[in-house]
Amino acid sequence: MSARTSILVANPTAQTGKAERAIDRALEGLAAAGLDPEFFSTLPEGKTVAALADRIEREDVARVIYFGGDGTFAESAKGIILARERAGIDVPLGMLPMGTANDQGRSFGISAGARALEQNIKTIADGGEQWMDVGRIEAVDEDGETLRSDLWFDNCGFGLSARILAQRNRDRERVAKVPVVKQFYRDKLVYAGAAVSQMVKSVVGGPTGSLFSCEVTVDGEVCEWVGLTDLVVNGTILYGGEWIFVEDSRADDGKFEVLPFRSHADWVMSALARHKKNPVTNDDLEVVGLSGREFRRGRSIEIRLFRANSGPEIPAQIDGEEFVAAHHYKVENLFHHLRIIVPEDTHWI
Repeated sequence: MSARTSILVANPTAQTGKAERAIDRALEGLAAAGLDPEFFSTLPEGKTVAALADRIEREDVARVIYFGGDGTFAESAKGIILARERAGIDVPLGMLPMGTANDQGRSFGISAGARALEQNIKTIADGGEQWMDVGRIEAVDEDGETLRSDLWFDNCGFGLSARILAQRNRDRERVAKVPVVKQFYRDKLVYAGAAVSQMVKSVVGGPTGSLFSCEVTVDGEVCEWVGLTDLVVNGTILYGGEWIFVEDSRADDGKFEVLPFRSHADWVMSALARHKKNPVTNDDLEVVGLSGREFRRGRSIEIRLFRANSGPEIPAQIDGEEFVAAHHYKVENLFHHLRIIVPEDTHWI
């Protein structure tokens, strides 16, 4: 008998329990579509991935479906990959995104939120598939030993964006302890507050305090960038759900884009010029003397970070979560490493 079960991975306690009602709706919709859903709750302390792989290895699973934000996407995808590595069992990942950025979904034409639930279930039922590249990152110490290794599916970054995310996480924990505040100060508001705070700190502390330099080797070609506020390695065409820094970027071409940012003004100009709904083209930018976003593209990326002064560690993040800070990283594109279920007409939205 062929596998039929659809495993729905979700966190029923997310957003003060409101997710539980939405999960019930998703289960009802999946059942009505004949997808035989089975609920799988995320687990604390990083235990979701191994437990999900164990469940997949029972060989009755046709697909895994994530319900939630980027963190649930990552745990679901890692569970699928672990089951394939351990037992040779491979299943595709369906998407019912509920988060704010949703780079993976929007890069393939999948909207987020409760209003998109019915259409996204139809997409899963239709069963169209596409491969997606996956990133592997290693933080390396001075002796060349691996400090930590992990997979990522959207982007990894070093510098300002990672520092903003670290403060967002701290602010989110503090807000969660205040019942009245947490009802309205969350998600994008918390992130925006952290971003403003970090930029103000950088200005008050002096423009050079947060700057760093790097040596980046992309497929054997060495590039040096000096005086950066941020360095981003991007896997999907969308960044933060709203920006397209490299228009011909693809999530399945076996390569990542490495993008340097040299100042807060550089970030602001990129945010304005590279917004996905901005009608300004690269040709338009060149007419007014602005070149396209500088980047390098490749499969194997080695990053060495340097700070000219004795400032704080240069923070790192993967898929919006804090990663270990180091001065040396190795990033590899794992070509066609994850099957995802997508609409017939796959295009960014």
